[in-house]
Amino acid sequence: MTGVPEKVLATMQEVGRDLYQLGLVSSHGGNLSIRDGTGMWITGTGTMLGRLRERHVAHVRPDGTYAGPPPSSDTVLHSTVYAMTGAGAVAHAHPRHAIALSFGTDRFVPMDFEGQHFLKAVPVVEQGPNQAAQIAAALQEAVVVLLRGHGAYARGANLWEALHWLTALEESAQVAFLAGLAGLRPGPEG
Repeated sequence: MTGVPEKVLATMQEVGRDLYQLGLVSSHGGNLSIRDGTGMWITGTGTMLGRLRERHVAHVRPDGTYAGPPPSSDTVLHSTVYAMTGAGAVAHAHPRHAIALSFGTDRFVPMDFEGQHFLKAVPVVEQGPNQAAQIAAALQEAVVVLLRGHGAYARGANLWEALHWLTALEESAQVAFLAGLAGLRPGPEG
């Protein structure tokens, strides 16, 4: 056990359960982290976000050492986001409609009011050796970023805010997809 603070664990459990129940992650997909001073609490590799327990959460120190289970394979990405932004939390999910739209654009511009108001434009980053730095750099301006063909990363003051950005992204992507089916929109950038 890592001695995860009760509030940290409860928040991770609730947000993880929401992501799973909303279909934004598969049974073992996605990851969550919360900044803790210069370190972070982060879900372990292959963790089931819908069924998180204390044994599934690691504490990663600034030097990369950790207590608890092996941390997520995205640990370096989360650390980079914290170093480059004022974020208090990072969430990674696999929203299906948003992933589908990521194949056709370098920037998704929502057409619905909530997406326009909160997300403005969502950068799409290519997968590759520099993706952690590119995602973190994009999150300096944007609240959520798409990794082409893989998923979305959102930063927030807390995990609830990051969850908001992920759900707003998927809702905007669904609206764009449906509008496209109806012939009301020529493509993901309008």
